[in-house]
Amino acid sequence: MIKRIIGIVVFLLVANAGFRVAIVFFHDQQFKDAVREIALFGAGKPDDVLKAAVMKAADANEIPLEPEYIEIARKTIVGAGDHVVIKVTYAVLANVAPGYQQRFDFDYTSP
Repeated sequence: MIKRIIGIVVFLLVANAGFRVAIVFFHDQQFKDAVREIALFGAGKPDDVLKAAVMKAADANEIPLEPEYIEIARKTIVGAGDHVVIKVTYAVLANVAPGYQQRFDFDYTSP
């Protein structure tokens, strides 16, 4: 009986940790998609407008991003015109177990 209760408690702790980590990576993927879209359609926009759009996407996806960790570069591709590249770097702390946090570092550069 006690062995079964301990097994259930361990299973619930592992399931809870897996869910919390999955949420972090889900928000990261949603944020990357938003940044990719901002870069794709941002060729004619000023850098401050692009940074504001990235910060808005970060807030919408619960990403703790500071504006100084957003880099915007512009490239001119022959025959295709201007191309915007956005690079973001951030870290997320996730509570994976009671009293234990895990840090996940993310670094993304738009294509």
